[in-house]
Amino acid sequence: MAFEKISENLHQLNENIKSFAQSSAEYYKLDLFNKSMKGATAAIKGAAIAFFMLFALIFISVAVAILLSDLLDSPSSGFFIVAGFYLLIGLFFVFFGSKVITNALLPPASKKFFSEPENKPKETHPEFTEQTDFRTDEVIIKEEVVAKDEVIIKDNERI
Repeated sequence: MAFEKISENLHQLNENIKSFAQSSAEYYKLDLFNKSMKGATAAIKGAAIAFFMLFALIFISVAVAILLSDLLDSPSSGFFIVAGFYLLIGLFFVFFGSKVITNALLPPASKKFFSEPENKPKETHPEFTEQTDFRTDEVIIKEEVVAKDEVIIKDNERI
């Protein structure tokens, strides 16, 4: 009789472990999907913003080049000045860009990627059975607070 209960408890434990593993795998797949969709959305949004900002920069650069050319009374000098400015910015990024970009992008991306999806309290799995003492078949209650009459049960003793 005791061996049957132990066997049944071991079978329930095995089933609970399988259910927990399946639930955990589904949770992490959903979490990965959620984070990848946020990343894809941010990438598309960033590409669209970069596209429109590039056109704005081109038109502003042409306008500044024309303005400088008019001020210097030379048709091409304004364009050379603007090109030299962009060349200096390009050289700055060649020599210092990876460090600046890494310092700007790594901390926020790490916080988003490694954070929990929600700060909700974790729910217990309904498929798990309560722990029972195999000698007496009593349910083992570690700590429970009953809100109606404020009774606290701790280690099977009523306080």
